[in-house]
Amino acid sequence: MEQRKRAYYNDNWFNFSDAVQHRDNYRCVKCGRRKGEIILQTHHKKYRKGLEPWEYPLSDCISLCKGCHAKEHNLIEPSDGWTLISIDDLGGLYGTCEKRGCGNEIRYEHLIYHPNWGYKTVGSTCVEYLTQEDQYLSSEVVKTLRKISDFVQNTYWEVGTTKKGNRYLYTTHLYHEIRIYGKENYYSFQIALKQKGVRWFEFGEFIPAKNKTLDQVKELGFIFLKEKITENYEEKEILRNMYKKIKP
Repeated sequence: MEQRKRAYYNDNWFNFSDAVQHRDNYRCVKCGRRKGEIILQTHHKKYRKGLEPWEYPLSDCISLCKGCHAKEHNLIEPSDGWTLISIDDLGGLYGTCEKRGCGNEIRYEHLIYHPNWGYKTVGSTCVEYLTQEDQYLSSEVVKTLRKISDFVQNTYWEVGTTKKGNRYLYTTHLYHEIRIYGKENYYSFQIALKQKGVRWFEFGEFIPAKNKTLDQVKELGFIFLKEKITENYEEKEILRNMYKKIKP
């Protein structure tokens, strides 16, 4: 545990954390409050064995205030993530709301469930608070981050060889190709666009990605490609702004 804590006290982590928070405009993505108003922290949505805290793709992390961060780790009762199971009319104020800090008498019992907290019975007012969607982070941003994370973790990459005999990694996405050249800390990537039914690719420039892990370069390549090909204006703007903030 002590060794894990020490991993967060170095420049690699500070720089990585700042990059995540810069992407999120130095706001908590849950409550929307800015750094300066609150203590802003960087949260890993999942942990992977063998990776240092700063070696993750940025899409695996979000910015949270201290309170929202504690909720994510189930240290305090979460204000989201609950599912409404059933509603029961008691016929009078015979029930008690179990939401922490409430305790009001209730007539309508709302049975809700959270995967980390189990079942709870609450009243009509508290159920709206606990089951509402996140208000600050738009559903499109959440959806985009999930696409990026899924691509990095689940896409199969093959090995190719250039005419000069240098090896590179490549994968395809919707007919298009992403290529990654180089080695740790000295990577570059290239996008090759292809029209459906056309045999040849239109190769783009080599984009350096120094001081990045392989997963982080895969993330950059996917964001760059997706921004080029998406026809959804809102998604394009999200991807464009995201790339500007995390590019090498």
